[in-house]
Amino acid sequence: GDHSPSASATLYSDDHGKTWQAGEVAVPNEGEYVNPNETMIATLSDNRVMLLTRSVSKPNRKIITTSADGATGWNTPAFHPDLWEPVCMGSIASHPSVAGTLLFSCPRRVSDKPAGRGKREQLSIMLSRDDGKTWPVVKLLEDGPSAYSDLTVLPDGTVLCLYEGNKTIKAARFGLDWLTQP
Repeated sequence: GDHSPSASATLYSDDHGKTWQAGEVAVPNEGEYVNPNETMIATLSDNRVMLLTRSVSKPNRKIITTSADGATGWNTPAFHPDLWEPVCMGSIASHPSVAGTLLFSCPRRVSDKPAGRGKREQLSIMLSRDDGKTWPVVKLLEDGPSAYSDLTVLPDGTVLCLYEGNKTIKAARFGLDWLTQP
């Protein structure tokens, strides 16, 4: 459906959810940032907070921004060159194996048309070892129709990915060894 107009911000609690406060807008709906929405969050190795945001912006890339406290002082949002934007929610998660390790899931089939109106298929998992600066590892999880996904990492490092398949909900379970095998 239509998500416009929209912007991305955070809500936070300093008392374990008893009360909530609104943070600053992290990604505004202005200029080249067109209707940012469906934002995911991860904690980086230095405890900064990274937001990864979907949009319908012409660069066809996810928008990222970081903050020291996850509520204020967001840096200038930027389109990440490695993170394709098929106009579909993606997921991001920190992995405890090595500091700076992040996982990202999202469909990767993107057309060359303006605003990336690609198909929601070829769900892939990406790996970064430098807090999301680069994403050199990409592994196909689902070749066919696939869309919204959510990642979580279990205490033993096992990764779970829940995602939309072809008119069904699917789940995958894997370790970093699967992701890094050729």
